Amino acid sequence: MRKVGVVMLTVMMLTLSGCGAQSEAENVGRESTYPEADEVAANLEKAGFDVESLESFEELGLNVSRIKAVNGEDYLDVCYEVPSAEDMGKIAEHYQGSYEKYNLMSDDEMICCYSSESVLQSAGLQ
Repeated sequence: MRKVGVVMLTVMMLTLSGCGAQSEAENVGRESTYPEADEVAANLEKAGFDVESLESFEELGLNVSRIKAVNGEDYLDVCYEVPSAEDMGKIAEHYQGSYEKYNLMSDDEMICCYSSESVLQSAGLQ
């Protein structure tokens, strides 16, 4: 009976340690798929958007890299280098109150509000 307990404990430890390694590897791959702010701004300018690059989110008093782009009804508002989950929540709340029609996408340090999938494609975020 004792051998069964040791074997089960060993299997559980190996299973749990394997799960952590897999999640870490997935996060590394996902982070590298998003282009940097300068590249997003350049992509949007090429697609005909009016682009504004900012070093803060003035309305919320946050120091983040922000890009706002508009082309008719299409828009993208993205913040990079968001310092905390709390700040991410503040930005999401602001987006929801500021844009009538919106889609949100976020990652560990980036949050994006956009009007349509085609805007994400133009920005190189998809």
